[in-house]
Amino acid sequence: MSNIKLSVNITLPGSVMMTSQECEENPKVNYDRNFMTLSVKETLPKSKKVSYRSIPIEYKTRKCKTAQQVIKMCDEAYEYMTSNSCPEWFTSTYGGPMRWKKLSKIERLEYHLDRVCKSMGGSSFTYNIYPD
Repeated sequence: MSNIKLSVNITLPGSVMMTSQECEENPKVNYDRNFMTLSVKETLPKSKKVSYRSIPIEYKTRKCKTAQQVIKMCDEAYEYMTSNSCPEWFTSTYGGPMRWKKLSKIERLEYHLDRVCKSMGGSSFTYNIYPD
């Protein structure tokens, strides 16, 4: 089995509800306060007159956080992404192999990770490179 060299965290569209434990840590921040007015029909017994009364109701719901996808990549994937060999998609989109060779290793890696992020429908990504 290959060693994990790179971890990529991709922010995806959509959201995930916060857990109750997360919300209990800081309830003022992690809950949304919602208000609703309820109209109640009342009939007076002697006069049989109908009247309506409004009752305000407040309820709280847990907030949501953006969905995340974590991908762990091995040494071989990292070496491929940072190598001097220019991928075909880069040539057709951004320029020729000479431009690819002028990029630093980090820039090459970020081009690849941006492509992975977009292919998953993500909006942004962060990554962490582990030492050997």
